Amino acid sequence: MSTKKHHIPTDKSVPDNTVVLEYLNNDLGDDAKRQLEEMLTEDELLGDAMEGLKQLKDGNEAAAISSQLNRMINEKIRKRRKVRLKSISFPLWIILLITTLLLLMLAGYVIISKLP
Repeated sequence: MSTKKHHIPTDKSVPDNTVVLEYLNNDLGDDAKRQLEEMLTEDELLGDAMEGLKQLKDGNEAAAISSQLNRMINEKIRKRRKVRLKSISFPLWIILLITTLLLLMLAGYVIISKLP
């Protein structure tokens, strides 16, 4: 297991995409806006990410970038799982070879034991 510390603490929640988009479009309620701004001041990386999102022209562009990033991440995860399964799985031809050799050895034993 890796000893790297994750940036996102497990006891804090990360804002949802819809909340972030509503914040950027000034459609968020006062309480939710205050909570999000507190999260932004506590977490520098989250604050920097929000500043970058503010520089985009509209919320649709941010949503498109987010969906593209999610698609790329899911594709990488799928590829890693496929590679991991290939490296773990035992090739079928080796299993067949071992089974055939064991059957031949058993047949040879039976034949030899029945000789006078």
